[in-house]
Amino acid sequence: MSRERALHLRWTTWAVLPAVPLVFVTGCGIWDKDRAAEAEWPEQAVARVVVDVRPDRPVQPGKPIRVDAHDGRLYAVRLTGPDGRVIPGGNAAGDTSWSNSEPLAYNTKYTLTASAVDAYGLTATRTESFTTLSPEAEVHADKVLPEPGSTVGVGMPITVGFDRPITDPGRRAAVEKRLAVASSVPIEGAWGWVDDSTVRFRPKDYWPVGTRLSVVTSLIGVDFGAGVYGGEGKPLAFQVGDAVVATVDAKAHQMTVSRNGQPLKTLPVTAGKAGFETRSGTKVVLGKEAHVLMDGTTVGIAADSSDGYRLDVYWATRVTWSGEFVHAAPWSVASQGSANVSHGCVGMSTEDAHWFYDQVKLGDLVTVVNTDSGKAMEPIGNGYGEWNLDWDDWVGHGTTGAVTTTTL
Repeated sequence: MSRERALHLRWTTWAVLPAVPLVFVTGCGIWDKDRAAEAEWPEQAVARVVVDVRPDRPVQPGKPIRVDAHDGRLYAVRLTGPDGRVIPGGNAAGDTSWSNSEPLAYNTKYTLTASAVDAYGLTATRTESFTTLSPEAEVHADKVLPEPGSTVGVGMPITVGFDRPITDPGRRAAVEKRLAVASSVPIEGAWGWVDDSTVRFRPKDYWPVGTRLSVVTSLIGVDFGAGVYGGEGKPLAFQVGDAVVATVDAKAHQMTVSRNGQPLKTLPVTAGKAGFETRSGTKVVLGKEAHVLMDGTTVGIAADSSDGYRLDVYWATRVTWSGEFVHAAPWSVASQGSANVSHGCVGMSTEDAHWFYDQVKLGDLVTVVNTDSGKAMEPIGNGYGEWNLDWDDWVGHGTTGAVTTTTL
């Protein structure tokens, strides 16, 4: 071939890697026109395209496909599914390697075409078709909280529940790594398991007011063994509203409510009497009910005992699953501000309970101090009690340690 041959590359419109300049880098240095004048041009490209898939073996979707150029540079890679959609990807090592950045689907045929150029300007192209594996069963994140699009308080953790138990530490770690949290500002947090099928993300400190967050819960490609793989997840995006914090002083019989650090009101209240003491510690608002029928038998109090009750209760703000509320208690107004006479709830006048009900939202904080019994809020299992653990203890409930959220 003539040494006066012009170097000319025709770039395809679907190239996903940077265009290669007309000075080419080889393993031994730069090929320039002076050296080209002294060498014979090869008839075929020196570059080779290497792909880490085999058409006769199903591909694991969670493992990125890797394409490498040997003795040259990649200049175009195209990975498509049966619908023709291009799977995104990018450089893994300069312009000599490429990997897809999006997990592939199960039981799907894909076609990969990649081209490399060598120092002589000659191109080599390789096309491979392959099929991803088909799981025998899948694990899904079937419960994701808070609700998408909601505005929550600064104490609201992110909860992801699965439709199968996950107990193996290695598989828990794989799950935690795939559950990606992004926020409008970087925030340190950690995943922690509260039971065999539920994991929560709690920030080190309360969420900053106004934070926007999103969570990716797809487990596509996570291998749970015995032919079971992770499935698609549910998208989640929410935001953090004002920091509404209520502090109940059981000894002073009052509750102080603040918003964003500014006091709003101090209300006279009654807390749990002897034998029914209100749990001390920090609780998170779990929900609100304008009207609820409270029956003592649901918490183990016999209907015919002197402590038995069955009452229509209004403006009830729930803080534990076991039955603690902040609610209207017009029958105990005479004791509010001076004595603890309830069965564990925080009671107040109907007017005050209605006002409090209107101030709070899911994820706001209610902290109880100065109780007599030492009965403490459970850190796990009775609501969102994780704030009663110090940071190191909470991190210990997970497998991957503390992380910093990516930025939206």
